[in-house]
Amino acid sequence: MHFLCHCGYDIHDTSDCLSYKACLIADQDEEELWEILEKGEKPHNDKIDIATEVMRLLHRNVYQCPKCGRIFIEDADDGYELKCFEPAENVNKKMLISAHGEDWRGYLYADWYDPKPDYCEYKGFITPLCNVKFDDLFFDDYDAFERRYFEILDEMMARKILRRARLNVNREIKHSWEDK
Repeated sequence: MHFLCHCGYDIHDTSDCLSYKACLIADQDEEELWEILEKGEKPHNDKIDIATEVMRLLHRNVYQCPKCGRIFIEDADDGYELKCFEPAENVNKKMLISAHGEDWRGYLYADWYDPKPDYCEYKGFITPLCNVKFDDLFFDDYDAFERRYFEILDEMMARKILRRARLNVNREIKHSWEDK
């Protein structure tokens, strides 16, 4: 899904862990909710069904425009159509990020393709899913791509904001790391 905010900003909901989306709790905390539910439940076959029911009850999407701060909420009584709410004054444009703020532990994915795929302008791209902005994420030089992946990996690990990382080359995993 994607839609235009009234200010012209194009809001995309095409991946997980979005800093401008929530489902009554921050979208970035969803995995943590599952972990809490798993720890809190006694082992039995209905564990996943209970978690699914909780998520179904919490599943009304809320979006905040990162540019102007407008809030969009799905209206369950109106076919989940988005309703827009404009801020009365200057507003925090990061109201929907994780309760962990900048310390939310995210993911790092990197993909390299030889030859360059038709759907992409570059052979390699790095996707850090976290609340820290990284530059230089698109590459046509493999050595620069791999070097940048490990630079970002090291920085995210040093900041303790990494949950999982994976480097794929032509759809094969070349490097993988997971915090256990």
